[in-house]
Amino acid sequence: MSGKIALMVEFGVKPARRDDFLALMRSHARMTLDSEPGCEQFDVLDPTEASDSVFLYELYTDTAAVDAHMNSALLAATRGSYDDMITSKRVVWCKVT
Repeated sequence: MSGKIALMVEFGVKPARRDDFLALMRSHARMTLDSEPGCEQFDVLDPTEASDSVFLYELYTDTAAVDAHMNSALLAATRGSYDDMITSKRVVWCKVT
């Protein structure tokens, strides 16, 4: 895929770990924006209605930037720290048109 790529990620989060998960994702978003020039936007979305979901919206300059993110040490470390906080994870890749 050429052009900008957005990732929409939906996590099912254990209610007792929600605050910890949100704090971790906010930190991860800040560090990603600071360390990955191909990441243009990274938002953590907390639904206003009662939900066990947390969403991420990530915008990258191109597929190479997404690949760099997917292979980063930061992402590997973050993934390893939230396994006991979630019940599910779904990632959707989107072309920005």
